Amino acid sequence: MQAKAFNPQVFLEFLCYCLFGGLMLHLVNSRKYLSYVTPRMEPYLYFTAIVMLIWACVGLFRLFRPQHIVRSTHCFVLAVPILLLLLPHSPLSSSELSGSYTGGNTFSNRAGQSSKVLPQNQAPSGNLSLGATAVIPAEDPAGSSPDAPSSIGGIDMPSEDTGSAGAAIPDTQAGVPDEVYSADLPGLDAENRKITVSNDDFGVWLSEIYINMERYEGYTVVMTGFVFKDPNILNDDEFVPARLTMSCCVADLAPAGLLCKYDKASELKKDSWITVEGTLFIGQYEFDGQKYDDPQINVTKITPAEAVEGYVYPY
Repeated sequence: MQAKAFNPQVFLEFLCYCLFGGLMLHLVNSRKYLSYVTPRMEPYLYFTAIVMLIWACVGLFRLFRPQHIVRSTHCFVLAVPILLLLLPHSPLSSSELSGSYTGGNTFSNRAGQSSKVLPQNQAPSGNLSLGATAVIPAEDPAGSSPDAPSSIGGIDMPSEDTGSAGAAIPDTQAGVPDEVYSADLPGLDAENRKITVSNDDFGVWLSEIYINMERYEGYTVVMTGFVFKDPNILNDDEFVPARLTMSCCVADLAPAGLLCKYDKASELKKDSWITVEGTLFIGQYEFDGQKYDDPQINVTKITPAEAVEGYVYPY
């Protein structure tokens, strides 16, 4: 009886399937995958791991099947990503990013209020920048006016479409007392008119403040972020306590936060982590000759802070 011959190609494929599938499970269980992609990718990573393990099990039945020509180059399709993922990685800083400051509109769809999103038509693919994506609340808290601008962020909007969108989608937060909000929004002290933004709720509050800026005007806001400065879009007395946001993957990381007014902004070290305390007011920024409302903070206190690990995910 002829002895069964060991098949090295099948064995190599078996190892690649097991390593890649096991690595996917490790990244998901350890939450390290969040350094590369957003949480909504988790089911796909589990699916990939399951498929890899099924292929590995199926390959066992061919492990002792003779094969005259042994091929291995196709295994590099999995071997290269495995090696890249096993290499040590350090967190990215804002100076290493190509994306521009996103403001807070990136987070607008996370709020309870419905909103209409206009597709970007100016920013390069993969980069979200001010004016790249315009988000229009379902109902303007200040009320519509015939003199409202016909474009936001350089995106043309017919006035009749804007009006119909606002009328068609009801504002689910209109008329809700501040006391009711305190039960749903962590860090909100409606009685003392103060908002303490925790590191885990950075994106939630950025969305809430941008959509309902009139509600929180005059509130004291406390939030932590790294000092972001850009002389192309910010004045000498302006900076942003920002966090890095990820919309899809690590390739589209961009800083986001509330613009702060501070007389000593020039003394702040770029990329240093600080905790900002100040009063929220509605300022304005100008784009393409038009002025638009923008929630901003008049800083009254700045203290050093520990760096916050991880990214903020708008969706």
